[in-house]
Amino acid sequence: MVHITHFLNEGKNLELTKGIESLQVGHVVYTYTDSNKYIEHATSYIAEGLDKNHVILYVDQPTTFASVKENLRNSGYSEEQMDNIYFVDTDLAYETHEDFNAEAVLKNLHDFFEPHVKEGNVLRGWGLVTWRPQNIKTLVPSVALHEQNFDELFSRVANITRNYINVCAYDSVSLSSSLLIELLQTHEYHMTDTHFLPSHLYKKESLRFTGISKQRQFENELRNHDTRRDKLHITGKLATIIAHELRTSLTVMQGRLQLLDLTDGNRSEAGQLQLDGIKIELQEIEQIASKFVSLAETHVVNQKVINITELIEGVKVRMESDMDMKTIEIHVQSENDQMSIFGDELKIRQVFINLIKNAIEAMETGTIIIDVKDDVDRVTIDVADNGPGIPTDILRQIGEPFMSSKVDGTGLGLLICEKISRDHNGNLVLQTEIGKGTTCTVSLPKSSLGLSR
Repeated sequence: MVHITHFLNEGKNLELTKGIESLQVGHVVYTYTDSNKYIEHATSYIAEGLDKNHVILYVDQPTTFASVKENLRNSGYSEEQMDNIYFVDTDLAYETHEDFNAEAVLKNLHDFFEPHVKEGNVLRGWGLVTWRPQNIKTLVPSVALHEQNFDELFSRVANITRNYINVCAYDSVSLSSSLLIELLQTHEYHMTDTHFLPSHLYKKESLRFTGISKQRQFENELRNHDTRRDKLHITGKLATIIAHELRTSLTVMQGRLQLLDLTDGNRSEAGQLQLDGIKIELQEIEQIASKFVSLAETHVVNQKVINITELIEGVKVRMESDMDMKTIEIHVQSENDQMSIFGDELKIRQVFINLIKNAIEAMETGTIIIDVKDDVDRVTIDVADNGPGIPTDILRQIGEPFMSSKVDGTGLGLLICEKISRDHNGNLVLQTEIGKGTTCTVSLPKSSLGLSR
């Protein structure tokens, strides 16, 4: 067990707590790696609150609270003083018996702080944010919404009391890069075991307190996400069956067609044209079967480090030769031509072939701009055209299995792009405006391995 008696007795709080104590109002995210440092900082933070007669809410594991209390006791704080600490077990506060619920957590915090806010008390909170194991795709937006709600609540508190400090603590081992970015965007300050700094990603907007309505909006989005995930799963299973049946029949037909081609040497010109036409049609069916296979595959294979700018430049050259008589220009711009991702090169290439192909098909003349951007730990690629945009009635169907506005479309192109992006821990977002064009944005995690020289 670690004691911090010398910090308190000598009046030499850690550098980070000095940073906190210089604040009158502050919302801090603490990402820790060292559990001993964590206890030191928590103890120092609470001790300062006791000295200043703040209202202290401490949310943590009971064992950690016991260690903090022992440190405080060894530093001369009485049991009576420590009885003024409102302690809540983090498993109860964050209801870890269920999936993370931002609305429930917000209600609990609001119920605690409301009477103290009305009395104008100085509020000091410390909360270890915890959750049970769950799908990262639902966890990240839930925690992000929770912190956004907290930031808005504390803004409202600040308008009344002008004095509050709250630390939201996270075990950095449990944090994904995407969640860390969300946390830095919803906290004014970032604290680690050794540093205390303003968050350079903090985004503050003047918003009224709308936590509950946002939760409802999020729940709708989550339901839509689950529905879409189920559709992808069902479509993938269906695609497996269709691809198998198609390819079995195709193999038989192609074999018989080849036999006919070899044995019938007295075929007329018209007959040969018909035979060639059948071959072309079979090739198209083979391409459709390949799309079904892409949708049915459940694992990413043949992964390697890929220079994303070079890959897109290669796709650009290929697509420029497929534009027939259209007068369309394709431009690639990149903030950093050494950015790399880790994945299946053929599949990632397929994503951008599909997206650029869609842009080409949307217009007879115009410009396609592919913008490769360095976005902290991710690479973001915008594929933007200045075509007519997508009408609302068609937009509702975009990405739905087997729904297409094209006469010869299968409705699988964007669905496959979305699936490949998700399989690579990325995402695909579409934005459109009538008369101005459409932008498809693909976000993929950077490779930690780097490019080989």
